[in-house]
Amino acid sequence: MKLLTFAHRGEAQAFLAAFVFKPVEFFFDGLLKSDEYYLLITGEGPHTASEKTITVLAKFNEEITEVLNIGVAGSLTNKLKKQDLVWVRTAYAHHAERLEFKSFSSLNPKDMKSPNDCMTAFSRVLSNEEKKKLSHFASLVDRELWAVASAANLFKIPFRALKIISDDLTPTEADICKFVKEEAPLFSEKLLTEFKTTETETEALKVLPIEKENIFLSDKAFYFTTSQERKLQSMLDGLKLKGISPESLMKNESIQKIKETEKSPKDKTRLLLLFLGDQLNPIAVKIRASLEEILSPLSDAKITSTFDSAFEDDWLNLSVRIQSSRDLEKVKNSLKIFSYEDFKKILDGQFDV
Repeated sequence: MKLLTFAHRGEAQAFLAAFVFKPVEFFFDGLLKSDEYYLLITGEGPHTASEKTITVLAKFNEEITEVLNIGVAGSLTNKLKKQDLVWVRTAYAHHAERLEFKSFSSLNPKDMKSPNDCMTAFSRVLSNEEKKKLSHFASLVDRELWAVASAANLFKIPFRALKIISDDLTPTEADICKFVKEEAPLFSEKLLTEFKTTETETEALKVLPIEKENIFLSDKAFYFTTSQERKLQSMLDGLKLKGISPESLMKNESIQKIKETEKSPKDKTRLLLLFLGDQLNPIAVKIRASLEEILSPLSDAKITSTFDSAFEDDWLNLSVRIQSSRDLEKVKNSLKIFSYEDFKKILDGQFDV
């Protein structure tokens, strides 16, 4: 059974009319059930969407096989016009002045082919300046998808997202209010028609297993531990969802340079996984660049710095070889210049995008 989530009842009204839903006695209002679906009205914003979706999945996760977030979104590109229907590929999130490190990709074949990623904003995005900043990472913006996708990921349940563009590139508060009052019925009907069409394509709705790809594992330039093999496969699966094949990766100039270095197979594997991680999450590239800038005083003193590659923990490991008093003075001076607080701020998401 699938769980359909909507921010507002207006977006769901065509679905409520098309299927026989009955209210479910639950901790809060807004949860309904038919013979085929659960339907949840989450309310607007990532916080309430996260709380309600997690609560429903915690209770009914043994029944729910898939989560679909359906509703309106704003355009971040001139290519998406009002009333365009979009199946979302990847969900990102923007909170205040920072981007969330984690992103979530749909596992559905139809969504894989979509070039459209969605940015969930923790506040309404109305200005051209805000839209331009977010457009570097996604082509549409909403208020709930990332939270719903995160909840589904927590319970290891696949998700999909169907959005209809509710406004042009430069919406106003009045435009949004107009949609709620006047255009919700039309948008809801269009969403329902697309949803029904896709539901009939039963093969497209299946989460297809991705065959294990050994193109890197069989390359003698690399040496993988068991845990690294699992990490590699997870990354390749994620990149396939973005339309990037292992074959194209192997031809990538950066990977070729890694293979040609004088480093050991173990070091090459570490660099390979780092590169694949950057391709999977482009935000990580900006985080790493910011960290390298902060750590440059230490690098100048030949101090080797390592940190959590997943950016989850704020530890910093330093290693240095001192062979003279002059070396020691360089280390002392570099530590005076280095700011651990600035390092920690970057890991907390305070960096320029």
